[in-house]
Amino acid sequence: MSGLAKRRDKASDQDAIRKKFEQGIRLQAQSRHDEAVSRFRKVVFAEPDNMAALNAACQSLTKLARPGEAFRLIEEIAAQTPHDAPNLLGLANICFSYRHFSCAERLYRHVLDVNPGSFAALGNLASMLVDRREYQEAVDLLSRAIEIRPDSAEIYNTLGRALAGAAMYDEAEASYRRALSIDAKLGAVYANYAALLDIVGRHKEALELLRITLSTNPDCDSTRWNLARTLLATGHIEAGWDMYGFGFACGARTPFRPFPGLLWQGEDLAEKTIMVWKEQGIGDDLYFSTCYHDLIEEAGHVIIETDPRLVPLYKRTWPKATVRAETGTATGLGNCDTVDFDVTAPAGIVASHRRRSLASFPQNPPVLIADPERRQSARKWLATLGPGPRIGFCWRSSIRNHVRNSFATGLEDWICFLRRNDVQAISLQYGDAGEEIIEAGKKFGIRLHCMPGLDTMNDLEGTAALTAELDFFVAQWNASSEMAGALGIPGAVYLPAGNPVMLGTDRIPWHPCLRPFPVKPGFDPAMLAKAMTDDAVDRLRTAGKI
Repeated sequence: MSGLAKRRDKASDQDAIRKKFEQGIRLQAQSRHDEAVSRFRKVVFAEPDNMAALNAACQSLTKLARPGEAFRLIEEIAAQTPHDAPNLLGLANICFSYRHFSCAERLYRHVLDVNPGSFAALGNLASMLVDRREYQEAVDLLSRAIEIRPDSAEIYNTLGRALAGAAMYDEAEASYRRALSIDAKLGAVYANYAALLDIVGRHKEALELLRITLSTNPDCDSTRWNLARTLLATGHIEAGWDMYGFGFACGARTPFRPFPGLLWQGEDLAEKTIMVWKEQGIGDDLYFSTCYHDLIEEAGHVIIETDPRLVPLYKRTWPKATVRAETGTATGLGNCDTVDFDVTAPAGIVASHRRRSLASFPQNPPVLIADPERRQSARKWLATLGPGPRIGFCWRSSIRNHVRNSFATGLEDWICFLRRNDVQAISLQYGDAGEEIIEAGKKFGIRLHCMPGLDTMNDLEGTAALTAELDFFVAQWNASSEMAGALGIPGAVYLPAGNPVMLGTDRIPWHPCLRPFPVKPGFDPAMLAKAMTDDAVDRLRTAGKI
């Protein structure tokens, strides 16, 4: 066959492929996705580098709820061109855009095996690793990317995220500043930089950056949620509450239970039944629950859905309410067995309507009522410990990562407290810390009592009963200290400076019995422990208990 004939045949083949692609697009527009996929498959097997056809096939397969088939197709195409780095990169990018990260990671790593200098593969793979909190490898990849393209604001932004996640705050700030010096219009940098400033307690600066972020992307729900938290942290209470609902819109607060047409907007509740549900964890529920006293006085009836571990405690505290365990499945999107209420709201939204100023917080809020029989058992055990006031103690969060660890203390930091002979320290660490306590006791000669048989994480009835019998509480701000606050036990708690729970004050309005000790990264744990110990001793001495 002559060269001219070959060129004609090739042009004819290309024209046929183009027509199949166009047919697929028309079928896709008519929602005839099965037929569209058939056309797109023929195109991509004829032209494995035709990313437009492959992406269109993935779109239709996604519409057909067959995403697995889409990614098997991508893997088949990748197998046809195992050494074609540009083609593999295009395939990886499609997986990345559809959030099929395991497939994307395999392909990005394959790209880097073929072409170690692929800037896009380095950056996108690093971004996924940051999301998985694999910070060291992410930093290594980003360092290679910077060598290739030192003027990329996006890469410095991702590097900032990695360094911030690893609690390398100064280095992260330098990365964000470098990104902005390259491209001052890159909105994502402002959002991430603001999140960093929030962590390190520089909330006023964070507020300005968030406002800049919203000016560039006014419809970003996650930014609006971060702004809500920062407004609360800086004492702009009403403005913060007004934006609080964006926490659900962006997925930061869960569960999302929309109940179309039934969400409470703060209107009068007389002769109405309102159902409120727990959002986030136990700690959040405990301080938001301080608003339930208001609701029960105002509403015709209140239904409270909460964690099963809290149900008995809440039933005893609010006998006029209906208290039941959350199911985890009733989202409000047509899958609730019975709608036995007039309006509904998550606990935080209740707070947004009933705690709109500092004056709206009661000075002596009613407290939770622990089980009398279990209190008696706790009292008997505490009596065996010897003389001195009983002080509950919790030194760190049950969740550990680089950021949380930068705000945590270890048992070794509390020697000044745990070696005192005039007090009895009782562990109320949330979760199992038995081995940690035993090891610290042997190494540092400290004494910390644990109530036999008490599971502080799962037995919240027992935890509440023991806490209610204590004279004082010394802890990190977490579920255990919030339980103490809800029970009205005086205490000293440490927490990140400017935590939104303080609402821009030097106290915790939700639990006025707890005195906060704000900390920032780099704080001296032993100095903090001494200050909190001194505060506990002074207050107990004033109360005549030492």
